[in-house]
Amino acid sequence: MTFKKKLNSKFPLILAPMAGISSLPFRIISREFGAQYAFLEMIHARSLSYESKKTRELLRTNEMDHPLGVQLLSKEEDFVKSALKRLNEYKYKYDLLDFNAACPVRKISSRGEGAGLLQSPGKLKKLLKIIVKESPVPVSVKIRLGWDNTDSAGDIAMCAQDAGIDAIFVHGRTKVQGYRGEVDYKAIGCIKKRLKIPVIASGNILNAKRAKQMFDETGCDGLLVARGALGNPWIFKEIYAYLVKGILLKRPAIGEIADAMQRHFDLSIECFGDKMGVIRFRKFYVWYTKGVTGIRPLREEVMRTTTKEAMNRVIEKFRFTKILR
Repeated sequence: MTFKKKLNSKFPLILAPMAGISSLPFRIISREFGAQYAFLEMIHARSLSYESKKTRELLRTNEMDHPLGVQLLSKEEDFVKSALKRLNEYKYKYDLLDFNAACPVRKISSRGEGAGLLQSPGKLKKLLKIIVKESPVPVSVKIRLGWDNTDSAGDIAMCAQDAGIDAIFVHGRTKVQGYRGEVDYKAIGCIKKRLKIPVIASGNILNAKRAKQMFDETGCDGLLVARGALGNPWIFKEIYAYLVKGILLKRPAIGEIADAMQRHFDLSIECFGDKMGVIRFRKFYVWYTKGVTGIRPLREEVMRTTTKEAMNRVIEKFRFTKILR
């Protein structure tokens, strides 16, 4: 089945791969609130080839975690081939293979990986051809609008399409912009008009109104949600309600936030064990409480929390403390 056929929603919403964030608990709770697709954290092809312990941890999934995307990072053909072989040998199944040509982090792009490949479209095309040939599932690529300007964005996208991919993810900024500045909706729209494959747009999708703006101004086929989902799994159902029914849902009450936090924390403990489950959940507690006034004492307490029982208590303190939003 092609990726296009898998997009069985009028407004597909996909949870982006985010380093140190897109773990199994985060993906599961996002799905429970309406994410149609989700990605593992980005994986370097070299690490996957060597099957490092950390990489095996990144690949953790379960039967609820589908449809599931894997995103590879590399510039080396041999490691890409080796990584694909490793992926195809794993018992767990994935549904989409994405290649990263968008990461703007300096230590990555300076090596010619991630967004660094935007300066070498011929090399990018060659790598994508290898992946398309070897992959048993649909293949996509994530790009930005260019290195320091958008002049070449359409040509890069066409080059990727010519390699035989099934879909393209487009972040609406250049590499130099990073995550600063405005998203260029017009440039994404121009790419959409030129391509025959699905175009999934990303960048500043922080609420339902911005999601609608992205669809309206680009004509894209779906959205890739990243930072907007941090401590905010409700964003998926809020976007759906606004796009389908024109309804702006009320933001969740303190009790609803506490319920989601508890569910997320329980999943974290189940996945990582008592010690690491607490440590890995701390940053999510901070994100869940963003925009809540008077929260600083509880945030400071959670950063000192080391046990499952203590984390449960600090979640309950949040639930029953009279805090204004």
